[in-house]
Formats: sequence, C-alpha cells, structure tokens
Amino acid sequence: MIDQGMDFELSIRLFLGEKAYHSACTESHIKSKLKWLQKVAKRIIGRIDELDTTTRHKQMLASEAERFLEKVRSSKVSPWEVVYVLLRLCGRLLGFDYLRGSIVHTPFYYQSCSQYYTSHILLGGDVMQDYYDQKDMVSNRKRIVKQLKEDGFSDFKIALILNTSEYQIKKLRKGL
Repeated sequence: MIDQGMDFELSIRLFLGEKAYHSACTESHIKSKLKWLQKVAKRIIGRIDELDTTTRHKQMLASEAERFLEKVRSSKVSPWEVVYVLLRLCGRLLGFDYLRGSIVHTPFYYQSCSQYYTSHILLGGDVMQDYYDQKDMVSNRKRIVKQLKEDGFSDFKIALILNTSEYQIKKLRKGL
C-alpha cells in the first residue's frame, strides 16, 4: 500500500518527472505542497495550450486549468474545491459538456516517433528498436514500390503515392 507522501510524489512526478524526486517529504507541509501543485498547474496550462482542438474546447480547458492554478495559489482553499475543479477538467478532457452530460468532443491520442521509442524503452524494450523498425520500414517500402511498379505506375506516380521524392523511389528500387 502506498502512503500519502509517496502517492503525492507519484502524482507530481507524473507531470514534472525527476524534478519532483523526493517531493514526498513535503506532502505534510502545506506551503511546499502548494508550490508543487502550482508547478503542476502551470505544466497543465502549457500542455492544454499545445492541444489540437476547437477554440471553444481549448478555452474551456484553459479556464478549468487556470481555476486549478488559482485554487492552489490560495492557502485557504478547501481540498474539495480543488477536487471539483479537477473533476471538471477531467470531464472536459474526456469531451463531456454541461448539456445533459453530453459528449461533445472525442479525445484522440497518438504518439510521435520519439514518444513511441521512449515508451518502448521504458517497458524494457531494445534501445536499437529504431534501427530495426527503420530496416523493416525500408523493406516494406521496397515491397510496396515493387508492387506499384508491377501495377504499371511510373517512379514519379509512386513518389506521389508514397509522398516522397522520385529519387527516393529509384534508390529503393535499386536497393541503395
């Protein structure tokens, strides 16, 4: 069972990583705890700003995140007030709206290449996975180029289909 201090640290490290290492010991000190939560709130606001969503949705998310920052700046806030703000923020992130609890946005998540390889390594995968994937992608591209060539497409049209240069297609066909 995780004690409250460790639970606090794991929550903060979710947002701040190793910077929050040993923050568990500050959990019982209100001022220190609020400083950590302010850093998290600022990180949340920054991340919301990067989201690709509608203007209205981003405004609602930002409003809830700023309300969270406002609450953790006050040492006289009720913990329940913070819980309710975070509950609304979670609901907004999941696409809920006040209108009869309707869902008006659909969350869509993806990984960039660097995120994919980082998560692969964190799960104990091979650091060389990028090399293996590249090798596999090249052989798959070669196979696709060969198939398209057999179907009668020119190098130029294959380049358009694969969104690459004609030079790259010729290199793949010649095995360079």
